[in-house]
Amino acid sequence: MLFSLFQVPFAALTFVLLKLFARLEVLGTENLKEVNKPFIAVANHESHLDPQLMGLALLYRPKLFPLRYMAKNQLFYYPGFNLIIWLLGAFRAHKKKGIGKSLMTPTKILEGKGAVIMFPEGHIVAERPFLGEGRRGAAILALTTRAQLVPVALHTPAGLSPWQLLFGRPHIVIRIGAPFYLNNLDYPDFSDENTFAATKVIMEHIGELYHQHTY
Repeated sequence: MLFSLFQVPFAALTFVLLKLFARLEVLGTENLKEVNKPFIAVANHESHLDPQLMGLALLYRPKLFPLRYMAKNQLFYYPGFNLIIWLLGAFRAHKKKGIGKSLMTPTKILEGKGAVIMFPEGHIVAERPFLGEGRRGAAILALTTRAQLVPVALHTPAGLSPWQLLFGRPHIVIRIGAPFYLNNLDYPDFSDENTFAATKVIMEHIGELYHQHTY
């Protein structure tokens, strides 16, 4: 409840600001009717604005909140800012401490019937139109918790800056796809081969949405 009290108004504010200062399109919102908790919203990663765009997209069904997402450990080192991003749903990535450590927090969230946002590429991919290679975290989470997956494609101009947002009316498009599950029978164990195959399936769902856009 605490996270929702901050996240929903922030997502609404983001929506209003982007409607005023950008050409915002949110497509596929009807697919949110089929989303059930626990779920993992998976998207490509083009800009620092992406976590806010994901919140904005899911605002079309507020009952899906609160949302949680992984953030760099360094962002939690700044007093005040760390409290803000925590209230907005961020948790530490624990990078370079092993995938087991990184997935402990999101696993607990999903086991508690929560919602997690993940960017399988693991970093911002600045080239357009190009998807990076997916990492295994989202696939392992989906297989271990049997959480639903919600694919999303995010499209922002390259090098998007605050100046562009204020005066350039950039074209920002969010595409929400139909939710799906990974079939655990297809991946009988968590070997590298199986988890990379499951990751490929996730990236294909994102890619089907992503490549509908023309830059």
